[in-house]
Amino acid sequence: MTKLRFCAVFVLIIAFCAFGQLALAQNHHYQIKVIPRANSNHAAGPSGITAGLYGLTAAFTATPVPYGFNSDGSDLWPCPGGGLTDCPTIGDPTITFPAGGWALGNPSYQWSLSGCDGTTNGNVPCGQTETFYEDQSGDSTDDLTYLIEVTQGSKVIADSGIVDFGTNPYGGLSPAADVIIYGDQNFGTLGQTGKNNGNCEANYNYPGEGAPPTGLFVVAANKTCSDPVAGAATLTATTSVSHPVWTNKKGVYTVKYTVKYSVKQSWTINLQ
Repeated sequence: MTKLRFCAVFVLIIAFCAFGQLALAQNHHYQIKVIPRANSNHAAGPSGITAGLYGLTAAFTATPVPYGFNSDGSDLWPCPGGGLTDCPTIGDPTITFPAGGWALGNPSYQWSLSGCDGTTNGNVPCGQTETFYEDQSGDSTDDLTYLIEVTQGSKVIADSGIVDFGTNPYGGLSPAADVIIYGDQNFGTLGQTGKNNGNCEANYNYPGEGAPPTGLFVVAANKTCSDPVAGAATLTATTSVSHPVWTNKKGVYTVKYTVKYSVKQSWTINLQ
């Protein structure tokens, strides 16, 4: 069912913590990586900040897909500094890529309509969504969820559905976790009709059969995608820490969420 190729990197900035890959979900290609914090300008102790999720930046950037992938299958970028094997060095003369730096795709406002129309371009990603936020929630017991939708007026040209990563592992950390969620993206119907067509994602690993699903799952938004047209398109990403309430009906488990903390990040691109 996958029409989009999503990736997610959760960057835990933890003093003196060694980096490592914690998880990989095959279908949507999500990853979790940990890197050490090196910048002393970031507060390491209790922040005194109101509990919540705080948006940092968001953009639609160049995709690395045409250039291949890392040996573990992850995208070439975004890639954080901190001695990771994917981008270990930087500069001239070459030095170890320090923690606090990032290798990112180039953000743009204007994009090619024909290049981003997945229906006509062979379902090739044209760009990469990148959303950064900081987790000051203190909540490590509820689920971390993500939804990104792209609209042109009243028409939807992409919708991820609710992506549930499972229990939020980064609430309550000190220093707080800085997080990037990213995904390779195009827009449109991919020649399909009806709800959950094309870039409007269907359910994945959901509903649960006999028990709530384990691992990453996607709850479809039941939207109907349209093909993109020339003009502005608005991208809206909503990241939440939410309490899942499961209902069992004849062995089929469905979920409703009570949102505890949430951040919405919205920006505009132009297709021409």
